[in-house]
Amino acid sequence: MIDQADHLWKGDLAVTGLGLVTPVGLSAAPSLAALRAGVSRLEALPGTSIAVGENEQEPIIGARVSALTDGLLGQPRLKALMQPALEDCLIDCAASADQRIGVFLGTSGSSPANRHLQYDDAVKQNLLDCIPDTLNLTYARLIHTGRASVLGSIRDAAVALAEGIIDIALVGAADSWVTPRALNWLRQKGRLPEYPRHTGNLPAEAGGFVALETSKAAVQRGARTYAKVTASAGATENSAWGEANNGVALAHAIRGVAKGVADSHALVISDLDGERYRAMEWVMAQPKSMWYSETHEHWNPADCIGDSGASMGAIMLAWGSAALFKGYARTERVLVWGASDEGAREAIMLESAGVHN
Repeated sequence: MIDQADHLWKGDLAVTGLGLVTPVGLSAAPSLAALRAGVSRLEALPGTSIAVGENEQEPIIGARVSALTDGLLGQPRLKALMQPALEDCLIDCAASADQRIGVFLGTSGSSPANRHLQYDDAVKQNLLDCIPDTLNLTYARLIHTGRASVLGSIRDAAVALAEGIIDIALVGAADSWVTPRALNWLRQKGRLPEYPRHTGNLPAEAGGFVALETSKAAVQRGARTYAKVTASAGATENSAWGEANNGVALAHAIRGVAKGVADSHALVISDLDGERYRAMEWVMAQPKSMWYSETHEHWNPADCIGDSGASMGAIMLAWGSAALFKGYARTERVLVWGASDEGAREAIMLESAGVHN
């Protein structure tokens, strides 16, 4: 069911595949094990420098997938992140040649934060190059809402699955904030923790995909189900990027998926990345949107692997699904939320499939 006015969907989609390439692992299993253990790959990025005191310079702190991306820039770098993450997900979900595949790829858009990138054609070609010839790619769509794009794409995937256009939906992205051009832009816009500020973005890069299908289809083909997506909601924050806001849009999205939840332990996974205005937005949104719980945990992948932009949604979905599947979430539901610089606010509810490994 989708309410177009509120951008709200409720239903039952099975998460049947995970694929990741991150600074802490070149596939989903090691990446998620490292996140669970709190392993950090944040480091001083070579060849960079910002002011950390009145007369003191230090390198920018961030995270790279150095084994795959050394010497690569632009679209070749993103393709190097996308291809193994997509392959990892396809192998994990055991997609077959007779199944119709739909890909919903999150991107930063053609003009994010007033930067004129115009990368869409190259991104589309990268995606086509990464899909094996043996698979039946039936549908593909770019979702242009940056860091929130993967979470927002779930509603589009749900429609395509419900209408029988595709059998399996792959939602994901590949993004990098550690190229010279990206780092220069972050510094110019004051988004790095440069003196006299003490907060800022931890730039990183990653690729990630999650496979979704209807729960009925997953059961029929005997697919492993990590978790279920039972609700998705989105809203738009109209405050200018970087300005403090009252958290109403984020609260609206979270309320949409959290209505009726009364779990005693609340687990939240978000893409908070070290920027003060984003932390303050969560502080404002939480009391307006969250249910009362006796205990509360908030996981942030950026604490270990930095902010990888559009790919953050896939990382969070994969981590929440794995935590439910393996039982270390300590609850039967995980709230996942994300926020883009351009205003999109997205929330997802993941629920246990009922089997813990």
